[in-house]
Amino acid sequence: MSQKSAAATHRAPFETDLPDQVRTVIEAIETDIIRGRILPRTRLIEDHLMEDYEAKRHVVRAALVELQRVGVVVKPPHLGAQLRRFDLRELADLYRMRSVLHRAAVAMMPMPLEGERLAALTRAMQVHADAAASGDLIAIHRSNMAFHRELYGLCDNPYLAESIRLHDWLSFPARAYGVADAGALEQACREHADMVEALRSGDRPRLDHLAQRHMERARDIYVGKFLDAAAPRRG
Repeated sequence: MSQKSAAATHRAPFETDLPDQVRTVIEAIETDIIRGRILPRTRLIEDHLMEDYEAKRHVVRAALVELQRVGVVVKPPHLGAQLRRFDLRELADLYRMRSVLHRAAVAMMPMPLEGERLAALTRAMQVHADAAASGDLIAIHRSNMAFHRELYGLCDNPYLAESIRLHDWLSFPARAYGVADAGALEQACREHADMVEALRSGDRPRLDHLAQRHMERARDIYVGKFLDAAAPRRG
């Protein structure tokens, strides 16, 4: 079995044959997280979700199971399903791991990037830019994930690429609040374009710098919203 086919045996987030109704509820939950209607540690009560999304219990339950599988939802003992909340240590550890993975992928990418692979990445960048202009939050979120999938897939190591994708979903509860932030979205679009240009021109140090910086804005928004009070004070 090749590396690619072996990696494909592991289910990627939401790329399974989920029923349309389950996908619809997942997207509704994602959108409510992005809009700040669902906050860290908010309890996700099946009866309330059934009413909010006009969905049957088995559909809501299947959506929560899938979100739990990718780490967006957690179920602490005796508390039921809730949106994951990171503390400062957990967030630092997660982003340190993402940094390691991104840096390893950048080191493996072919440069300068040419032909259809450059064209595919450019198309993914434009789809995200168009979504940003539309204001459709779920389209912005999903097209951003698709751009990152195309970008980090260039490492040609399916295990590394899949690890990056899984950590993208693990970090969604922290990244989500940057999707609706106009400044963060403008910066993301600009950095996507700069990444494509760095690949086209063969500037690996520039791409490495961009890949690291690209994570910072959404993380800082999360810290400012939910963790500043927990941060140690200086002086």
